[in-house]
Amino acid sequence: MSTLTSTIKRTLQKVLGHPATFLVRLVYRIVIVVPFQLVVSGLHLFSRQKLKDREPLSFCFIITSLIYTKGGQIQYESPRTVFSPETRAEQTLETIASIRDKVPGAKIILVEAGLREDLPLGLDKKIDQYIYLGNRKLIRAACDSHYKSLGEIVMLVAALKRSTIVTDFYFKISGRYHLNDQFKIANWKGRGLFVLKYIQPDYICTRLYGLRSEALATWKSALWKSVPLALISYAVENTLSKYIPRHQVHALEVLGVSGIGASSQVEDID
Repeated sequence: MSTLTSTIKRTLQKVLGHPATFLVRLVYRIVIVVPFQLVVSGLHLFSRQKLKDREPLSFCFIITSLIYTKGGQIQYESPRTVFSPETRAEQTLETIASIRDKVPGAKIILVEAGLREDLPLGLDKKIDQYIYLGNRKLIRAACDSHYKSLGEIVMLVAALKRSTIVTDFYFKISGRYHLNDQFKIANWKGRGLFVLKYIQPDYICTRLYGLRSEALATWKSALWKSVPLALISYAVENTLSKYIPRHQVHALEVLGVSGIGASSQVEDID
């Protein structure tokens, strides 16, 4: 009941505080978002898979990264990053090292959408597949926009088309974050198609989450459905919680991931 009450209060604040903006966003959702998502849902019906009755034996981490960024500000007037490319590369190197340490034998895909394909510290030589997307116009526009979530969504959609690694279980981890001592691979072998941490009932942690290979089609569908909402500043943490079916989720209280926020310089531990 408290969640419903707070949702009603937020909606009223938006309507009364910015009626014109609220109306434009409402029309946008009716005319663009709903038809787009119906099409995506229709296509997804032909690609769903059933959960295999076995534990995943092989793992792959997909790291989303922007080493050389445009700079400037993102939404809420926050700086895009306070770290230099060299520092961002060092932090991503720690990401890779922590994966090698915590999950020996796991494959690693580095998805880079920064301004330069060549990376400091030979990062592209330390992983199993390097996917550079920063030279594609639509991805460049998304990653340079004020909407950080839009960049991440578009990166992942494009990267999944180029990935050549087949595995039982995929992790998505944000570049510059690393697995800490709280990470236990056994915790990720539950019965759910997805393994997530809910920060709030309608908000998940996207620094680290996982899914079985059978859930790839559902993940792609959720990402595609998120695109038009990200264009009007919805966070990917919120949209994925909407479009990943709750009954397919094995929820964790502790993920076992740490890192320093690019805008805040505050250490985040989940």
